[in-house]
Amino acid sequence: MAKPQPMAAAAQQRLRALSNAHQEGVQRFSEHLREFRARGMMNDAQVEVIEEHLIRLGERGRNPANTGNLEDLFAYTLEDTKDVIRAFAQALADSVKVVPMDPEAKLNPPLRSVETGEVFSRVADLAQYNPGDQMLIAHTMVAFGDEEMLASSGALVRASRPDLDEAGVEREVAKMAVQSQHGPSSTFILARMHGLTLELAPLYRSAGYDEAQIADAQRFYDICAAFAPEWAPPFLDGVIPETQAFRHWRANYLESRAKLPMELIYQLSSDTLTNFLAGTLESGKWTDASVYFGQVDSPDAVPPALARIVNQYIAEHIALHDRPAEELVTAVSATLAPWGVGFEDGRAVPMGGAPTKSPLIRNQFEAARARKHSTAK
Repeated sequence: MAKPQPMAAAAQQRLRALSNAHQEGVQRFSEHLREFRARGMMNDAQVEVIEEHLIRLGERGRNPANTGNLEDLFAYTLEDTKDVIRAFAQALADSVKVVPMDPEAKLNPPLRSVETGEVFSRVADLAQYNPGDQMLIAHTMVAFGDEEMLASSGALVRASRPDLDEAGVEREVAKMAVQSQHGPSSTFILARMHGLTLELAPLYRSAGYDEAQIADAQRFYDICAAFAPEWAPPFLDGVIPETQAFRHWRANYLESRAKLPMELIYQLSSDTLTNFLAGTLESGKWTDASVYFGQVDSPDAVPPALARIVNQYIAEHIALHDRPAEELVTAVSATLAPWGVGFEDGRAVPMGGAPTKSPLIRNQFEAARARKHSTAK
């Protein structure tokens, strides 16, 4: 394997102007990209497009606690599929997890109320939701509604498929947006999206799907909109609801999901599997989320909160992805141990004693608390 080459001098200078948190996440991701390049899995142009995207996330004030998850999504997908376009689609979709979101940010695809038919094409149209819920509901749509990020997607497609004309590039970018709408992989998001579906037809037509495929995908998201908010709390405790209403909804969900484009089915599953890998944990995604959404008020409370989140994902892995719990446990047990989370009888539990990562947990907690206070002002 050839030795990975360093980031260009001009890019390094811009990187040094960012916060330490952004620098650490971007540098780690960049080193991973250059390892892929040395292995022949990426070319120079692809690496440069993605590095530019990462630096711009810092320059535009995106959340640095999310960079490691972008790295894990990208690396997992590229290793598994050998497709750089699909891997970047996964990472780009999660690139705008900021609170509050720009009210003028466009949604691609738009959202629609199942009850009234009202279409929501901007974040501002979601004014009835609090800023945190706006982010959870809309972040993947905002990513592909952002002109700069769409340009990055096009640049990555051109670097990957020089044989395509501009119509072909636009079609591939639309496919990236199609395969990246991953709200249905999380009960936490499904509960907040109750009554909201996606307005899919224009995007799916741009991506080259036929009317039958469009109808199947629309039905899937309409079923997702029927997820009842009262089903979410059991998942937060790692328990699958046993009501007849939930079993009926799940049967419809799984039957409809099987008819989705293959890339989207893959994305829904891999979004779960990558959530507790090393990069995600190192950059502080879950500490950040626990402080903002989970009322965690001390570093010592982070491992128990993380264990609870893992159990939620195990229940979702079974209920939403129809996969065995052991698959997720096997994938994440080694990376979670240094963070104070172990497993007993298939469930995540906080381990005794101070976690190996205690100093980093403390730093992540302080940074997350500062961001939360800043957002509240």
